Amino acid sequence: MKPLQICQTLGKAHVDAYYGELSGKEIRALLLAGGASVNVPATAYTQAARRGHWRKRFDAEVAAGKEAVALAFLLEWLLRHHRSMLVDYLDFLGVKHTMGETDEDFCATREPEKLHEGAEKLFEKYPRHEVATYLLLVGHMQETAVFDQMVDVLVALGMDDAAAREHAAAAAPAPAKAS
Repeated sequence: MKPLQICQTLGKAHVDAYYGELSGKEIRALLLAGGASVNVPATAYTQAARRGHWRKRFDAEVAAGKEAVALAFLLEWLLRHHRSMLVDYLDFLGVKHTMGETDEDFCATREPEKLHEGAEKLFEKYPRHEVATYLLLVGHMQETAVFDQMVDVLVALGMDDAAAREHAAAAAPAPAKAS
């Protein structure tokens, strides 16, 4: 699942909450990383005024389908405020990492069952929608649909059960043809 679709599926309330965790510096960084302008009117003296202008810009970029802004937003939120979840997951999987960051393509080196077992452990400790955001973002970055095939992850993100099952089925690899 692409970052833009993650944001859309999360819904406004969760996106608002994620955005609210970010500092002004982090918001500027995500807008710049996403290729958006961070300029504000000269009359935006206060942090609140600047944040208001940046939020309108962020919303406009996401509404315009700017994948880079959605990716930068989710990465900034995750790496700045939810690193412990990354550490817990990678520790569970036995992946070498530095504070939750790794170059290992662990989705390719671990069995899907182990990845799902790790997801269940995270669901026990963290809000379900945050776990789903993390896992689906990892899947996007590691170019795998393994988490897109997990109905419970999709439901945790905000899909209803029927839509989650349909998405999971569409993400599943096609059966091999008999020769």
